[in-house]
Amino acid sequence: MQDTPSDPAAAKAELRQQAAIARKALVNADPEAPARLAAQSDIIMRMVQDERPAGVVAAYMPIRSELSPLRLVAALVAQGIVTAMPETPSPGHPLIFRRWAPGDDLVDGPYGTSQPSPAAPVMVPRVILAPMLAFDSACWRLGYGGGFYDRTLAGLRDAGQRVTAIGIAFDGQLVDKVPVGPFDMPLDAVLTPSGLRAGATQDHSS
Repeated sequence: MQDTPSDPAAAKAELRQQAAIARKALVNADPEAPARLAAQSDIIMRMVQDERPAGVVAAYMPIRSELSPLRLVAALVAQGIVTAMPETPSPGHPLIFRRWAPGDDLVDGPYGTSQPSPAAPVMVPRVILAPMLAFDSACWRLGYGGGFYDRTLAGLRDAGQRVTAIGIAFDGQLVDKVPVGPFDMPLDAVLTPSGLRAGATQDHSS
């Protein structure tokens, strides 16, 4: 099928290959990046403390060369924040988030992932921390092509849930432009080891 401006599949596929190589080099070159990311836990705290009880923060179990958010999750838990991890559904469905903190049980999931026990309570996150291959200055995210995060964000917002989407990435994952399709959802910001980059798109956090 020929690529069209509204369906930039070929451009995304090419960028995914380049971004995966670049990210692998970044994770090998900067082993202290997860610690610097965790040192910025107050940024995420401020996003959830305006609610009583404080909102839930959902993160992810890192695979491949993704920047690990696990030290950040531990820092949030230490400050009393409830955290969750995704349970990957079958294709075409949104993610399910279950309560999880460091030390809790994990089970094997699809695509080489680990996920919380199916006995863990389902949570509705106030903040979603999302992995990625690349991002641009407008905080458009390049994922793996499954559409799980885009589908999840659209579903939560359509249901009236207040949710802020924060990408987690190395600074070096910034690219000039991420190809955008009709169903892609922008991030509200990207948190890197050097700080928070706010998106230039519409704010979905309120």
